[in-house]
Amino acid sequence: MPSTPMPAGVAAELERMRTAPAVAPAGPSARVTGEATTQPDLYAAEFVRRLLTQDHRTPRTAHLGWVQAESAQTSEPLVIGLVPLELRGRLAVYSVTDSTDGPAPVPTQQEWEALAAQGGSQTAQIDRVGIPLAWSNAVAAGRITDPGITGREVLATVTRHTGASVTRWSVAIALNLQGPPTRATWGFVTAVTYRAVQVGVS
Repeated sequence: MPSTPMPAGVAAELERMRTAPAVAPAGPSARVTGEATTQPDLYAAEFVRRLLTQDHRTPRTAHLGWVQAESAQTSEPLVIGLVPLELRGRLAVYSVTDSTDGPAPVPTQQEWEALAAQGGSQTAQIDRVGIPLAWSNAVAAGRITDPGITGREVLATVTRHTGASVTRWSVAIALNLQGPPTRATWGFVTAVTYRAVQVGVS
């Protein structure tokens, strides 16, 4: 029987993932540790806080190395979709950097350098952590097969300083996490959606 052709959009996305520069993980000292690694709400909040807290005067690769160090893999088809096994180790970083369909949590290298030239940095304050409705519905319908995977949505306020300017955004990011019983502590699998709305400039 002939195989079903892969949708063009999926094929293009996999090609972007395949050709993106590989990122080496940061050392153990950079990892999220302590109580935050033992509970998914706490981990989601700390991961997003650190993901969106950025000093653009430091190398972007260092920030991505931390993301790679936090990455975890899942076998859940609903999460990995058509991502082949050899690319799953790239999924975490790709999901926070791909800006093809809109802004990403981590700016592109060009944007990062432009912000660095302005002395840019930003901090994130976590406002709320919840379970996305789509994830709750999938669990209720029995569509989730990996016992260690879960979903969270984090709402945050991001404040960016560039020179004398201060800009604020209201941010919502949905993400998948992997943890007990399939691994000892919680880790980051992928960012599912990311929305940022500017709420103020001063």
